[in-house]
Amino acid sequence: MVISNECIAQQPVQSGACIALLRKVLHEREEWVKVHAAEYLLWAGYPEGVREVFLNEAKQFETKPQYRIGIWRVLVQATDNESEKLVWLNKVKEAFLNENGPDRIHAAETLAKLRISMFTEAPEITGRALASGSQALALYTFWSTAFDSAKQREIVKNELVKNLTPLSGSDEAKKSISAYALRQLGDLNEHQWRQLADEALQEVETSTARVNMLGVAWSTAVDPADPKLPLIKAALLKYHLAKTKGERSEMAMALAAKGNGEDLSVLTEMFENKHPLGDAPSDDDVRAAAAYAILKIRQRGR
Repeated sequence: MVISNECIAQQPVQSGACIALLRKVLHEREEWVKVHAAEYLLWAGYPEGVREVFLNEAKQFETKPQYRIGIWRVLVQATDNESEKLVWLNKVKEAFLNENGPDRIHAAETLAKLRISMFTEAPEITGRALASGSQALALYTFWSTAFDSAKQREIVKNELVKNLTPLSGSDEAKKSISAYALRQLGDLNEHQWRQLADEALQEVETSTARVNMLGVAWSTAVDPADPKLPLIKAALLKYHLAKTKGERSEMAMALAAKGNGEDLSVLTEMFENKHPLGDAPSDDDVRAAAAYAILKIRQRGR
């Protein structure tokens, strides 16, 4: 399959190139890069072939910890058949409920992404996860409880915003997960957003959490005329030259959520791999994220 790397000029060409790249990555790359491409295709409305590829992955990697969670996550999203969906979802739940299992953190994150809380179904195990010495497990589980009720959702958002403040004493990992969860949750009120935006702008440039904080500040802005937004956007766009694929991809996800035509030039640079990281799978992961962002911006512009 030949992928066109032409600069964005005509919408049909660009959309076609983006879809072709995502499908190429889906078929040719492995593990999490494959998972990301699959999800981008599903979220952009191009599900053809995703389920079949991941049914094959499920057969091959049923016993591979962590990656199998990604496989099941894709399959939950790739089918409209509720019975089949439940098969894969139950596998994720079982991985979370196995307190000695090797992929509980990944399962907790996936449940949160799928907007499922285990608190009612398994209160004791969920409670222990919330109190876990594993910061990631506790945070992902806490995020998932946002889907227990509207009241709990506000509690979760307030606490996650609080995690971004200096008084919380949060390390960069805690800030990163908290900001990531907030971007996924969205729907911040004005007070939450202003506190978040202030912290994002004050976060030191060397912080690994900064791009997540800027990304959620940009994508969840309450007032499009807020004077902080140009500063947030300018700082965010610099991450297209970041040294890690995670930072570059997180920037692209923020633009996928709330980018516009002005952002297509920087996303085109990423799509065309103008500034390679030097590792082909990582470069394709970033290119896929850029392709998805371009598709979402194009769709909003229709």
